[in-house]
Amino acid sequence: MLTKLIWNPFISYDRTRIKKWAGDSQLRACIGDLARFRENGFSGWGSEGFYALVLFRLQKTINNQRPIWLWWPLRVALRILRKLFVIVTLIDIHPDAEIGAGLIIPHGGPIRVHGKTRIGSDCALHHVCTIGAGPNGAGTVIGDHVYIGCHSCIIGKVIIGDGAMIAANSLVISNVPAGTTAIGVPAKILPPMPRGWP
Repeated sequence: MLTKLIWNPFISYDRTRIKKWAGDSQLRACIGDLARFRENGFSGWGSEGFYALVLFRLQKTINNQRPIWLWWPLRVALRILRKLFVIVTLIDIHPDAEIGAGLIIPHGGPIRVHGKTRIGSDCALHHVCTIGAGPNGAGTVIGDHVYIGCHSCIIGKVIIGDGAMIAANSLVISNVPAGTTAIGVPAKILPPMPRGWP
């Protein structure tokens, strides 16, 4: 049954139910990630972004196992593997970060996600992005269904609302309300389109 889920997790990816379906399970979140990659035309298995998420979720699972001493050899091996993976792909997702199911990283790095970052479900993270850097360890919170364009930086204790869009080449240093688009350096919120706009 598990093998069937891994090879064919969903008939179609449902962004509205992925968060509830995955819950707190890193395995289900990983299956959701794979389904999102496939929904967007990627095999998943050939994408370094997917493998970065697999490694992140595996490391997060092992780091939470008790007693610590029993899992120590595997934890050390995963740290070494992560370091080598970061050197090769430039995708650095800290295992202390919180990432919901259905994240897609369609291209390679460089990507840096700080350890105190929280990312919701069904988000998209494109290449050359830094999330959560800044003074005092940052603490960026990103909601569900957020699109983060390439060459974007989200710096400091910033809250990005659900359904927001961070345009390419943007520097976000202040909160972005839900459902809005932030663009520029520093990022400004675009005014809403008038009704009836084509």
